[in-house]
Amino acid sequence: MARIAFQRVAILGTGLIGTSLGMALKRLSPVPYIVGFDISGDSRRAASGRKAVDKATSHLPEAVRDADLVIVATPVRTSELIFREIAPLIRAGTVVTDTGSTKRQIMDWATAILPQGISFVGGHPMTGRATAGVYDAAADLFENAVYCITPLTSADTKAVEKVVKLVEAIGAIPYFIEPDEHDGLVAGVSHLPYVLSASLMRTVATDRGWREARTVAAGGFATATHLTDGDPRMYADICLTNRDQLIRQIDRVTEELASLRQAIERSDETIYDRFLQAQRLHLEWLSGRGAEEAPSFSTDDLKPQSLFLPGKLGDVLRRGGKDKT
Repeated sequence: MARIAFQRVAILGTGLIGTSLGMALKRLSPVPYIVGFDISGDSRRAASGRKAVDKATSHLPEAVRDADLVIVATPVRTSELIFREIAPLIRAGTVVTDTGSTKRQIMDWATAILPQGISFVGGHPMTGRATAGVYDAAADLFENAVYCITPLTSADTKAVEKVVKLVEAIGAIPYFIEPDEHDGLVAGVSHLPYVLSASLMRTVATDRGWREARTVAAGGFATATHLTDGDPRMYADICLTNRDQLIRQIDRVTEELASLRQAIERSDETIYDRFLQAQRLHLEWLSGRGAEEAPSFSTDDLKPQSLFLPGKLGDVLRRGGKDKT
């Protein structure tokens, strides 16, 4: 059984990710004592019912009292308020991490708000469900998932190592990445797809022909708009805390659509080549071996073999981490 260094954990936010983390941590050794915080009584009761937490509370000071690890698993823009509330409550030596989908803004808040003696190690598990409900939580949610790690340069080296071991213990793959690089990458592969899905749904469903179109809409439309089942609050926060990177991606896809529109207007036969290229690129991504033959799709194709190299940890720590031992 995997071992971790934390004995008392506070999970602030008992939604899908927070509850899943609690369930995953409960499979480890030694089993940590977990206090879950949420303002939603339903979420607290559900997290308790799933055995993700030993105690659930709506009182933040009670949640973080004596915690050696605080996990902020709330919508991104809530993090600033959470940091301000816990700053005078947590003791020196506490490790604070998060699960936010954007990192630069959160890192800036952590730098400005959290006191000295607190090690902040930013995190973002690249996993989830189409819906964000606590009832979809699962202990194996993080298995084989990339788990981005963005420590502050002021973070204690041992604190970073503890978070890495925790990530590995729940079955995820630690991946060190700079905050700005993280936000640039996820803007295209995570945030833009939701924006496009939501825009497609709004465009079609507000058209005057929607009453009839909804009758004939089938699997393709359902697949393309499936991401709209995600948490609107979470994605609104993502857009507002990753504006520049997401705008860049929106501009690029706008240019692509404008070019495609012109090709359609001209009855340009090269439209086929565009679609063929898109298919090839997609198959290359899925298979990792080119598009000579279409692979049978499996989620295993999306699971990286190894992204965390021990030397990478050393590079990150030598760049600015402080060893206070």
